[in-house]
Amino acid sequence: MEATDPVPAHARNALKAILDICHRVCLSSDLSEEWKRHQSRYSRRWLTQMYANRKVVTCEPPSCKHLVEDIRSFHLTTESDIAAVEKDIHLIAAALTTSHRTILSWDNRVAAVIRKVCVDTKTVTNKAVAPVLWINPIADHDSLRAWLSETGPAQPHWPLGIASAPGPVAPRSRNRPTQRDQK
Repeated sequence: MEATDPVPAHARNALKAILDICHRVCLSSDLSEEWKRHQSRYSRRWLTQMYANRKVVTCEPPSCKHLVEDIRSFHLTTESDIAAVEKDIHLIAAALTTSHRTILSWDNRVAAVIRKVCVDTKTVTNKAVAPVLWINPIADHDSLRAWLSETGPAQPHWPLGIASAPGPVAPRSRNRPTQRDQK
């Protein structure tokens, strides 16, 4: 039985679009472990189909400790901000290994912290991650579908280098960096 609640339904629709529209997913060992901890029956089947269609790109990104240190030393970050970044820095690391530098996550907490640091264009964080797209597949479900289908533009609030993005911070995380295929 498929989800009818909007949150899992939009997440499922985003995964389906990635599979159907011919995109790839970058999966590091950290992301794979996180996926296993949070997967649903649908997401487990989806990942199996992605592997079967050779749409999973295994990546082992380099450490992003320099970003964590930059964020830790930034004057506007709190201990809570730093803890959120340390928990999910593997998303940024994986996205930086892809050509389209895109993260799908309905947890906007890390994106909000990164954007706070990126306000200062001289930070290491800004220079490294400003062009990374952080897309919330729940809040931006229609725009995401159009973008994945290449019938719509990237939204101006998706890059991490902007000052703020709409939408609340979600209570839980389903994080999936993806890489759009080039046609």
